[in-house]
Amino acid sequence: MSEPTTEGTAGSALFDLIRAQQRIKSAHRLGSRLLVESDMERENRPDLVPFVLGYSLDDDGPTLRHAHAGASAVTVLGDDDYLFLSDRRPRADHPVGGRSLWRHREGREPEALLGTARDVVCYAAAGRTAVAAVWVHAEADSFPADRALRAESARKGLTAVTLGGDLWPRSGHRFGTEVLKLVTVSLDEDAPGPELLSTPLDRNTLLSGQLALTPDGRRCAAGLVRFLPGGHRRHGLLLLSPGAPGDARQVWADDDLSDTIASPDGAWFACTAERIAVPGTAPRQEAALVSSDGLVVRKVGREHRDWLRPRAWQDPKTLLCSGEEDGRRHLWRVRVDEDAVTRIDVGGSVLSVTARAGEALVVRSSIDSPPSVVSLPLATPDPPRTEIFAPAAAAAPRGRMERLTHKASDGAEWSSWLCLPEEVDRELPVLVWCHGGPMLSWTDWSWRWNPWPFVADGYAVLMPDPPLSVGYGQDAVDRGWGKWTSEVAAVAAEQVADALLDPRLDAGRVAVMGASFGGFLALALGTLLSEPRLIVSHCGWADFPAVARACDLHWHWLREYGPPESSPAYRSESLSLEAIPLRTKVLLSHGCEDTHVPVGESRAMYRTLDARGVDVELMLVPDERHSILRPANAAAWHRWVARTCRETLGGRSAGKELSVR
Repeated sequence: MSEPTTEGTAGSALFDLIRAQQRIKSAHRLGSRLLVESDMERENRPDLVPFVLGYSLDDDGPTLRHAHAGASAVTVLGDDDYLFLSDRRPRADHPVGGRSLWRHREGREPEALLGTARDVVCYAAAGRTAVAAVWVHAEADSFPADRALRAESARKGLTAVTLGGDLWPRSGHRFGTEVLKLVTVSLDEDAPGPELLSTPLDRNTLLSGQLALTPDGRRCAAGLVRFLPGGHRRHGLLLLSPGAPGDARQVWADDDLSDTIASPDGAWFACTAERIAVPGTAPRQEAALVSSDGLVVRKVGREHRDWLRPRAWQDPKTLLCSGEEDGRRHLWRVRVDEDAVTRIDVGGSVLSVTARAGEALVVRSSIDSPPSVVSLPLATPDPPRTEIFAPAAAAAPRGRMERLTHKASDGAEWSSWLCLPEEVDRELPVLVWCHGGPMLSWTDWSWRWNPWPFVADGYAVLMPDPPLSVGYGQDAVDRGWGKWTSEVAAVAAEQVADALLDPRLDAGRVAVMGASFGGFLALALGTLLSEPRLIVSHCGWADFPAVARACDLHWHWLREYGPPESSPAYRSESLSLEAIPLRTKVLLSHGCEDTHVPVGESRAMYRTLDARGVDVELMLVPDERHSILRPANAAAWHRWVARTCRETLGGRSAGKELSVR
């Protein structure tokens, strides 16, 4: 493990303990055993290392039986048989440039099934077939042609590429002159090698890197993205038979379609359908079914108040979805022929779901509880849950959470979480944490934005869910759509002001902080409230049109605000940094490879604030994108913020004793 995070505080010790834990992401049944996908820190490895870990569930607890490092994306084929992606090389001399597809069978050495010059981006497997999406030169129609075109470009030193639609030469849709193409792999013994499928798409339509396959392996759904004039885009599906790709059908519905899951009988692909938003009309996410031939698209669970996203199938008539409601992401059972939606209690917020043989394995967490695996028998209407694996239980924090409700003058109610030490005997300095998204809410344990190390050091952490937060009805999303400052920030400011009336909280020692949209919101609160003495904004922004024109999410800005050249909302919702008081300390940080919010925005804000005489610092992370993912970088950021909080706000001992009432 790397060096300790900060100098000897209870919070730094907890932060280091949290860093050391196994970060479980998904769980699968492998016969009677448990197979999990987790990330872990490893010494001398700059990035988190993904693992596939196999456990037997013994009477005295889970026992590790096998492990694959650098591995992820499991598909279970049988009781002792599964596929996974790995960055290991099939042979020392094998020309594989990234992740490849492997097969694990008990009692045998892992077998490499597919490797390419760059990466196997994703795959789906069922029956005796696997279909994968791989990077291939856009002009290549075979692997030999791909190798020849790569060799020619390398010999010439050619990296230039002419773009249209997607203006990023390296994105989820293209990598220089390469695009995603589909490959079939037979899972039979002694089968012929992988075959590149011919799926002709026009120049402005590309594969998006999402795949699903029916259980018999005969029908495949691949995600598509279409780039439209003016910077707009749409998301749809390509439905095909792996054995006859020439009959492929593109599906473009009234909504964007993504994240497909094949039904057990192969009749349907469940997917998330998102309403195409425009200025004045917010998006809405619902569960939809697309027939395997692509001729029928229909919504299910339409009477549900909040958003739904399909996660797994219980049986051919029952879909398992996740969806937020009042500060938790629940599991919902949707009867697709009746549109009936019922909630299944998992004891936390759903992170991932797999279902097999009448059982669901759910990875769940909460703000105050690290991820764990629970087993749910699906045969009963109200299934009992059994926790079977909790690898990070040692990091469970000491403290408590309270649910706060702010009633606005118009009668609307807005909720927040308040994280506190177990005992409060003095007024506490307050950290206001603003979530990103913006269409998210505070529901989960976070390895990056974890309040408990700060609580251990004597802070109260307030986590508001203002308009645009999900889980509070569609009206909450509609209210904030296109009004990030005039509505979202204004309501958040009211939530904070209301919470600071609590006598346990010291309204004179307040910091506001967040990342991405939360970074913007922290800056906005710094312009609206008089209390903050510290603002911390990671990859935030103030100048709406500058970010909208230059980022890879231009299409989303168009949906919410319209064209930057003609919509007055860009200017009216932008922040005036002149409103940040000179006495306020400001920390700005940014990943230099960020494409969602270009790093130039933080540089510009730094120069504006510095020229005014504001005490501002800027941390740039050259090798990070929108989020800080490398453990050493995350620890350096935490040290910087924790030290500044101590210097600016003081700790628990600086607060006045609470009077006994």
